[in-house]
Amino acid sequence: MDIEKIDQIDRLASAIGRSRAWILNQATDRYLEYEEWFVQQVEKGVADATRGDILSHDQVITELRSKVEKANSS
Repeated sequence: MDIEKIDQIDRLASAIGRSRAWILNQATDRYLEYEEWFVQQVEKGVADATRGDILSHDQVITELRSKVEKANSS
C-alpha cells in the first residue's frame, strides 16, 4: 500500500478515535459484503437470462418512463 493511502487511513483513524487495524477491517468487511452481493446479482441475472426471463430495451425504457412520470406527478 502506498504511503498516501496509509496516511489517509491514519488521519481517518485519528479523526474518529479508532486504530488503523479497525479502519482496515471495516473497509475489508464492506468490500467483501459488496463483492459477494455483486456476484450473487450477476449469477441471478445469468440464471434469469438462461430461463429467458429478460426484458427488451424498449420494455425497460417504457417501464422507466412510466415510473418517472408517476414520481413527477406525486
